[in-house]
Amino acid sequence: MAEYLRSSTRPVQSDSPTLDWTLVLAGGEGTRLAEYVERRFGHRIPKQFCRLLGSRSMLEHTLDRLNRLTPAARTLAVIGTDQAALAMPQLAGRCDHVFRQPAARDTGIALYVALAMVLRWTPNAIVAITPADHYVAPADAYVEQVRRARSIAARRRDTVVLLGARPTEPDPDLGYLAIGGPIASLPGALAVDAFVEKPAVTRASALIRGGALWNTMVMCATASTLWELGRAVEPGLFDLLEALIPLVGTRHEDTALAHVYRTAGALGFSRGVLERSPARLVAVALDGVEWSDWGRPERVETTLALRRSRALVSDASALVA
Repeated sequence: MAEYLRSSTRPVQSDSPTLDWTLVLAGGEGTRLAEYVERRFGHRIPKQFCRLLGSRSMLEHTLDRLNRLTPAARTLAVIGTDQAALAMPQLAGRCDHVFRQPAARDTGIALYVALAMVLRWTPNAIVAITPADHYVAPADAYVEQVRRARSIAARRRDTVVLLGARPTEPDPDLGYLAIGGPIASLPGALAVDAFVEKPAVTRASALIRGGALWNTMVMCATASTLWELGRAVEPGLFDLLEALIPLVGTRHEDTALAHVYRTAGALGFSRGVLERSPARLVAVALDGVEWSDWGRPERVETTLALRRSRALVSDASALVA
């Protein structure tokens, strides 16, 4: 069995254009939240494995939402080099395929190595990609928006469909989607004029005034379209990655994966790929859905405080009634 890629079921192999996959990016180290996690739980572990809300971890919340759209048999998670002991119990039953990275790399490398696996198994698949550490509510409305994004990606197979959240402040840590207007042929889809990764506060404010959305890093697209966008900006890297595809599932898989991680340079997906490809992007707005990138302690505490306040109001209303 492969050391880096573990599958509890045999990967589906098909050329069908109607099959879908979910790819969960769960390999972050959670550095920005490390002290906060230690204060709450007494030790430092990456935030996606923490039970910051309720009895499930952020990773478990993420998978439970997306399993409504894609079964565990077509769900692939990317985890960090030393995260298997934390991750595997939480992934069991929710995600049948787990790629443990040989080394720490930027998001782009993790994403594209995982896509190489999907392309080996189901080359015409539509893939929903999501981080593992974001807060969304309510779950039902969110899942329907992801379903809509996936449907749009199926209709326009040369496009990446990004879920965008309505900004509440000019946050310089997030990416922004400058919105053009509705696309008549794709109900629910919005044109993207520009993708701006982590702008200064002044520019973020201007983007918000112009109707921009926050990029949630949740997206749907065909695996081949995502691959094409990456190859356009880093052709040398993709020569290396394309040599990996036929080796997935063979006895050479581990050697090939280790070689990619030893040889490839860094590739930031947002800045390196999406920011350079606005003509291939469309957006779906997360209307009626609360979203927060829990990358800073104050974001977590603000969300939790709002939830407690609403619960108190709801309890008081019930008593009055």
